[in-house]
Amino acid sequence: MQRRNWATVCFVAVLAALLLTHEAVAFIQKLFPLQEFIDDSDFLFTAKVERVDPAKPSAVLVLGEHLKGKAPFTRIPINLTGDKQKHTPQLLKRIALDLPLVVGVKKQDDGKFMLLAFTNGTWFQVLGQTDGDQTRWAFTHCEIYLRRTFKGTTAELQQTVSDVLAGKAKAPAPNPKEPPGFGPPIEPSADAKK
Repeated sequence: MQRRNWATVCFVAVLAALLLTHEAVAFIQKLFPLQEFIDDSDFLFTAKVERVDPAKPSAVLVLGEHLKGKAPFTRIPINLTGDKQKHTPQLLKRIALDLPLVVGVKKQDDGKFMLLAFTNGTWFQVLGQTDGDQTRWAFTHCEIYLRRTFKGTTAELQQTVSDVLAGKAKAPAPNPKEPPGFGPPIEPSADAKK
């Protein structure tokens, strides 16, 4: 039942992304328990940002530890143009080289992928389209309402997911009172300030 719910949420989001204008694409506003995210992800893994190019805009993620399933890819090059003009600059303030993420991927029946990534309180959605041996990945927008699902640090989410999958803990319940938004921006390093 829960698996069907996440698939329905993903299908609606993908359908909205394809059918509606860029500014009208809807966020995932349904209260989305972390357990549902874990159960319905075909692949759960850690990743790091290998490259960020704000000018293109683009980023590349490389897979780290497989937490659930084994993803059929090791690198995820992402077009960060997005479907909401203000979200690309917001995301670029929250990702940097070597930044860790927790990523869940749901494979659709038609070979497409829905990816939800988390880094330090910021959730974002990426869609994947397979064409032959290659998968093209495109950022849609930050999922500002998923802070109700989880809003801690990346390390805390990784530990929580690992513990839930190992049967050591239960996933925390969502917080319906958490306001939508983004996690904190990354502080520029001392070298970048010079």
